[in-house]
Amino acid sequence: MTKLEKIVIATHNPAKIQRFKDALLKVTDNILTLADLGITVEAEETGLTAEENAKIKALFYAKLTGLPVFSHDSALYVDFLPADNQPGVNVRRINGKEATDDELFDHWKTIIIKAPEEKRIGKWHSAYCLATPDGTMNLFAIDHPRQFFWPPSEKRIVGWPLDSMMGPCGFNKPCSELTDEEREEAHKEADDVLAEKIPEFFRQVNR
Repeated sequence: MTKLEKIVIATHNPAKIQRFKDALLKVTDNILTLADLGITVEAEETGLTAEENAKIKALFYAKLTGLPVFSHDSALYVDFLPADNQPGVNVRRINGKEATDDELFDHWKTIIIKAPEEKRIGKWHSAYCLATPDGTMNLFAIDHPRQFFWPPSEKRIVGWPLDSMMGPCGFNKPCSELTDEEREEAHKEADDVLAEKIPEFFRQVNR
């Protein structure tokens, strides 16, 4: 099929950019980042859910750039915190302020060390959105069960500090410790959905 001329990944996070490039190569040979376009302004993520924030980012940057945009947002829910104290879409915020990788890492270390080992489980609820400047959108979401570990791994991934202390269920190790083969297996469910949904979005755009 004819590919899109360009698509923009709506993030400054290097880990996310690398994560989604392979799926997006199915519909374009030209993947741009916000940095490539000199965009430093941030979309105002006022949504209460991952879906709402993914839509906000995709539409904001699609209108700003005049190009198709792919966005991602996640909400974290864990069994060792009460319902009214779940991080949800505010994982990156501590006491109302945006946290650096190091601040987020240190904050979650203090939480996990207090959690009973049998309750150190949770999930990422991840939403993905593709949008065009005219407002066409395709939104979908996937849940990723996670196990938490103490002590954390010494290996760190820039942009995803929690990957040193949580990993996909069944592997018994943090994400930062996964081999390439294990990481590919862990990502397979999401990759299969992305592989299906991204070309489907492409067909909608080109009707």
